[in-house]
Amino acid sequence: MEDIYSMDITEIDGFDDLHAPTGIIADMQDRAASLYGADRAWISVNGSSAAIEAALLSVCRTSDKFIMPRASHKSVYFAAEIGRLTPIYISQDTTDEGQILLPPDPDRIAGACDENPDAKCVLITSPTYEGLIADIHGIADAVHSRGKVLVVDGAHGAHLGFGFGEKIIEAGADLAIVSLHKMLPAPTQTALLLSAPSMKSLSDRISHYMQVFQSSSPSYVLMAGIDECLEYIESRLTADNLKARANAERFRTELSDTYGVDVSAHPSSDPLKVVIRSNLNAGKLYRRLLEDHHIQCEMYGPGYVIAMFSPADDGDSFDRLRDALFSISDELKSDNQEQAEVSTLTVTVSLTHIPARAMSASEALDSEHLEVAITKMKEGSISASYVCLYPPGIPIVIPGEIIDKKVADRVNAYADAGMNITGLKSGMILIVKEHE
Repeated sequence: MEDIYSMDITEIDGFDDLHAPTGIIADMQDRAASLYGADRAWISVNGSSAAIEAALLSVCRTSDKFIMPRASHKSVYFAAEIGRLTPIYISQDTTDEGQILLPPDPDRIAGACDENPDAKCVLITSPTYEGLIADIHGIADAVHSRGKVLVVDGAHGAHLGFGFGEKIIEAGADLAIVSLHKMLPAPTQTALLLSAPSMKSLSDRISHYMQVFQSSSPSYVLMAGIDECLEYIESRLTADNLKARANAERFRTELSDTYGVDVSAHPSSDPLKVVIRSNLNAGKLYRRLLEDHHIQCEMYGPGYVIAMFSPADDGDSFDRLRDALFSISDELKSDNQEQAEVSTLTVTVSLTHIPARAMSASEALDSEHLEVAITKMKEGSISASYVCLYPPGIPIVIPGEIIDKKVADRVNAYADAGMNITGLKSGMILIVKEHE
């Protein structure tokens, strides 16, 4: 893709139409479906966000219920808002350290389905942003035996099923969304919506909503990038994945006894996602890696930093992060820093707390608003905005939810730690006026 301007065309003769494909784009979508073990595939040049929204609105009708973990991407909430859907939240447990949410287990999802027999579908995220992979087989059995559809936001899992892991559709999902650009060599905004044979009756509806949520003039530059990415998947991904996994295992082994640094992986983790804990608090570790070692990590959260390798990263990439962590460990040792620094994030953040819902997001957004400082809100104020930690774009509070003390403490802890929060303006948040 050296000369992108020569690729920046429109739907001229011979180059097909993304929204009514019969030629080269149809062939590319068939190729993608075959690679991912799907019945059909739809190209998205508006990222996984558009594909998630299209998937949910294809399965659900106005005012339908659907089941989801509260810690889902904001695009799920946007779909609920647009379709005036009612989300039913599944509670989640955390890892032993209490810092990372685990994917919901099949029993918990089965219980939610039994309590909500009128819910149309279940949506889960797998892998999660931290790389934890759900038991999709078990969840699919629980969902399908209760007559519901399973939608999987697999935005971070486009590389799985090639050398290690499993393809999401083959694991039992009815609809799966994968971002090609997150873990594979593809331009930003490129993704796929994949369907199983169980979704044949919804194909026209899916095509409609994929058109609704994308431009009528889709980028041929991005589609050319998808075409090249599919070529990479066919020719190199399995071999690259196996090499990268071996490098990841070596990386963790070499750091296993390192003073003040922990890169051990959860048993269900994607090996290419690295969660780093150290005796430095997470914000300091993130900045030290960036400023002193010129390593850009994904983000830092309550007590950890996320680094991400791609299948195309060679051993030198792993060695560079390893050496940086060795250097930081040596500094901690020379400073006699035996105890981990206490982070306000670890102390105050309640990840499993689900705020009460006072009204739907649509009702809250349609109401009159006030702008107030989040530190000065009255208990029981109702949010009129989405407040997200970004990345990963999971809402801390959504419109219509009651901002209680735990929510306010979490937002303030993230802000105090210098983390990037969207939905606030200089510490101010929009709330529903009539409830003040």
